[in-house]
Amino acid sequence: MSENFSTLKLPASPQRVMEGLRDTGYSFNTAIADIIDNSIAANAYRVDVTIERNATGEIYVYIADNGCGMNEKELQNAMMYGSQKRPDPSSLGKFGLGLKTSSTAFCKKFSVVSRGSDMVIRKFQWDLDYVAQQEDWLIKILEPNLDDIDLINYTAGETGTGTLVIWEDVDRLLKKTYQVKKAEINALNKIIDSLRKHVGMVFQRFLDKSFNNVQNIQIFINGEEVKAWDPFCISLGSDLTANEYFQVDTDFQSNTSGFTIKAYILPRREQIQTKAAREEANITNDYQGIYIYRENRLIHYGDWLGLYTREPHLSLLRVDFSFDYTLDEFLNVDIKKSRINLVPEILDTLKEVLQPSRREAEKRYRTGQTKKVVSTPTDAHAPSNMNVEEKASSIEEAKVIATGDDSVKITNEHGTFNHKISVLNPNDKTKCRIVLVDNIQSGALWEPCLSDGKQAVQINKSHPYYQKIYYPTLSNNVTVIGMDSLLWALGAAEFSTYDDKVKEYYEDIRYKTSYALKKLVADLPDPDIDEDEENNE
Repeated sequence: MSENFSTLKLPASPQRVMEGLRDTGYSFNTAIADIIDNSIAANAYRVDVTIERNATGEIYVYIADNGCGMNEKELQNAMMYGSQKRPDPSSLGKFGLGLKTSSTAFCKKFSVVSRGSDMVIRKFQWDLDYVAQQEDWLIKILEPNLDDIDLINYTAGETGTGTLVIWEDVDRLLKKTYQVKKAEINALNKIIDSLRKHVGMVFQRFLDKSFNNVQNIQIFINGEEVKAWDPFCISLGSDLTANEYFQVDTDFQSNTSGFTIKAYILPRREQIQTKAAREEANITNDYQGIYIYRENRLIHYGDWLGLYTREPHLSLLRVDFSFDYTLDEFLNVDIKKSRINLVPEILDTLKEVLQPSRREAEKRYRTGQTKKVVSTPTDAHAPSNMNVEEKASSIEEAKVIATGDDSVKITNEHGTFNHKISVLNPNDKTKCRIVLVDNIQSGALWEPCLSDGKQAVQINKSHPYYQKIYYPTLSNNVTVIGMDSLLWALGAAEFSTYDDKVKEYYEDIRYKTSYALKKLVADLPDPDIDEDEENNE
């Protein structure tokens, strides 16, 4: 049945549309990432992002790449709101709006300078104030200046193709007006640091050359190369506890599509060997959750999509959910490529797959349980050594210097004193705070010492308390760290309060406490020690 109707053309107001699209919810980080998507889609292998503040306080942003560039027709299409679809459906550029909406979210004037295969450099510009004045969809066609050419040449080479995006009249980057220049510069530097971390995370698989099936690129921000950040910390020995592929039948694709789920349990913080690696791992509530990748590009992270609540017991669990472009419509990927909508069936699948990993992550967080019992007692105290080493400088109140083989000079609030204690020079410099010894002459469980020039504590492995209480808990990092920390703190307290009058009192306290502990654990069972473990000792 045909329907009778007439038509009426209602052109939209360019000013109102452009102003409205300034508020699509971009953060600065997601806006820059959206433009980098275009560079990757153009097969660039280098991207330079520069953020500058000039002497008058004006901020400029430049994003240059050495991709294929654009001829005049292609540049016109790129500048058009709702540009034509890319021929490659897997492209990171998706809706034909990202360049425009991400740029105008932060500036009122942006230009695109490009040199395509015809080697002609062209410059087109959207100026929101000019559009409002003319009340028409008019772009400015400008002559590239020397700075434009220099920036493209720096990234693409003088004979190479490439594209440069320029933001001017940046009015929405800083959230307030600063009266002090230094405060404004500090605020801008924080924004740049945040961007560097975000780009390293979002484009990790493109930046990491170990991903062979992904286009490799280099990204520089203000001249500093961005390092890939792996949220799953595979190089630190994370456990892969789930790895499954699921097929999805959709109404949008004739072929079957699918997605992959991988769950990783990260090491506990105290199990990570260096302070730099611990900081790199970011084992906090903010970084737990499901990491969603579209075509190897991270588009969402930092929560559980409603499956669980973010809380400390899940801070060791991170999940990789990866899919390709064939699921875009089914998952409702948004314009910013930062959110998706998982249908109930997929959420149910996720919940079922992740349940064992969730329980194991909670268990390891609560108990500090390692993958298997460490092979030697010395290894079990490694997390304690790292923990004390990291915090000792903020606790120690005395200065202790070796003056001989078994003598030191102690300086504290009571004065300077000479004292006889063990002075050790361990081969392994990472085990110089908690020192295990086969015996202590006095029979004490512990006594303070100086190891590698640092305040330390010796622990007597022959003491019954160590054998019956310590040894059975060696696989429990939290318990071992707690006991080691107590003994080290007692030693540090001796150093900070020592004088010649109290020397014998401290020796008596150590002896009588150790004797009392020996009596208290006398009736406890001896631990089961495997033959292999005895040999290892």
